Amino acid sequence: MTELLFLGTGAITPEMPGDHVAMLIRHNDANILLDAGPAIMMQLARAGIMPAQVTHIAFSHHHGDHILGSPMFMFYPRLRYLMAAPPTLDAWLELVELVYPRYLLKVAEQFAFLMLKEGVPEPVPDVGGVRMTIIRTEHVPEVPAYAMRFDFPQCSLVYSGDSTPSDAVVKLAAGADWLIHEATAAETLGQSSWGVHTTAREAGQIAARAGVKNLALVHRMPGPPQIWAQEAGESFVGRVLVPRAGEKIKC
Repeated sequence: MTELLFLGTGAITPEMPGDHVAMLIRHNDANILLDAGPAIMMQLARAGIMPAQVTHIAFSHHHGDHILGSPMFMFYPRLRYLMAAPPTLDAWLELVELVYPRYLLKVAEQFAFLMLKEGVPEPVPDVGGVRMTIIRTEHVPEVPAYAMRFDFPQCSLVYSGDSTPSDAVVKLAAGADWLIHEATAAETLGQSSWGVHTTAREAGQIAARAGVKNLALVHRMPGPPQIWAQEAGESFVGRVLVPRAGEKIKC
């Protein structure tokens, strides 16, 4: 059984405090966390999940609303895999050393690092039959950002991370069961994606081009969810989900 739990769905200025985007994939005995922003411990607590239950953490990029809460996992012992592209893992090591100098050396046996190469499907450690693939997207030049795809035995799931509309995401998501795409802005509300994010309308276009079955819109600015669904639905004829924290999907 594979399930995706939305821990948070908001952008850098979410509608509710602590609602920065984060998700948890539950697959058999594995709990794979996708991004870990400043409120991650609160988000896990709201969902009834202990931090020590998290077996893997995958980072899309190292902006603060996606990574700042992650050093706290050092204080919840277990073997845990950190999975990301080399620039993101390098930034994580710098962050940990800044906030807890030399502490990682004391708990080094708790962490195993999987440095992912773009476009290369990698087996997810200790999770049989599951592969993960990343590809770089277009976000901001100084912070490399990556979309990620998980292929499970029965389904496939893609998370865009933060990105402008990207052909790379279309390629990565081709034929996937679920595309979880950032949709920071709703054009109907006059919101701007600042040239570094994607609107709900653009996310729908990407989903249609990729031929995915289902689309979920995350990393959203405040506003009525139906506006996001309407904009995405202009181009995408499949299911459009505009989730709130606590919602789940089966994959």
